[in-house]
Amino acid sequence: MTGGQDSFTRTFGGIGVVNTPNPASQKISVLKKVPFLKALSGAEIKKVSQKFGETRFRKGEYLYLEGESSDRLYVIKQGKVKITKGSSSGKEVVLDVVSTGEICGGSSVYSQINPASALAAEEVISYGLSKKDFLQLLETYPHLSTQFIMYLGQKLMKAHEMMMSLVASSVEKRIAALLVGLCEKHGSVVEQGIRINLRLTRQDIADIVGTTVETAIRVMSKFRKQGILTTDSKHIVVISKEKLGRLLMN
Repeated sequence: MTGGQDSFTRTFGGIGVVNTPNPASQKISVLKKVPFLKALSGAEIKKVSQKFGETRFRKGEYLYLEGESSDRLYVIKQGKVKITKGSSSGKEVVLDVVSTGEICGGSSVYSQINPASALAAEEVISYGLSKKDFLQLLETYPHLSTQFIMYLGQKLMKAHEMMMSLVASSVEKRIAALLVGLCEKHGSVVEQGIRINLRLTRQDIADIVGTTVETAIRVMSKFRKQGILTTDSKHIVVISKEKLGRLLMN
C-alpha cells in the first residue's frame, strides 16, 4: 500500500507512518541537491522548504502506485526507492533507482495518474510536496519551469536510452552501461577507483537491466575477475571505468 501524507499520522495495514518535523537546515541541505531547485536563492529555497513535509516509508511500502491518481512528488532524504512499471507479462520492470537528493513522482505533476510505481527498497525518509503546491511554486518562480522541463527531458532521454539498451544490447553491455551511469550519478573517487554510494543487490541489478539474478551474478563475477570492479562494505567500487567504456564501444 502507499504511504502517509504530509502533516499527520495514518496507519496502513497496521503500520503507522509518522511525519516528524525535521530541522530546517537539514531539509534545505537535501533540497539543494535537487537539480531544478538549485536555481533558487538561499532565501527562496528556505521559504520553499516550508511547503515540504517529512514522511517515512518502511521497506516494501509504496510511495505511490502506477495508475492511481497523482497528487504529490517526493524528494528523497534517506534510503533507496525503485521506480517500477508493470509489463504486459505481469512482471514489474525497474525503470530507475533514486536516492538522497533525487525526486520521484515528478512526471506525475502534469498527469492525472501515476505513470509508474515507487517502492521503498529499504527504509525511506522523504520530503513530500503536493501537486498543488508545486504548481504554485512554478508560478511564483517562473525560472524554475525551464529548469524542471530540462530535468524531465533528461529523465526521458535516459529512460529511452535504457529501453534501447534492453532491446539491442547484451547483458554484459547493459550492466556495463548501468555501472557507468551509477559512477556518474552516485560515484565518489576513492583509492581503488570510483565507489558507487548506493547499495544495490544483485537482484536490483538484474531487475534494472532486465535479466535473471543468476546472469547478473555471473557477469559481475566476470567483471571482478577482469579487474573492472570490486566491493567495499557492500558497495561496488569500479576500478576501471575505462574498461567498461571500451566494452560499450565494442
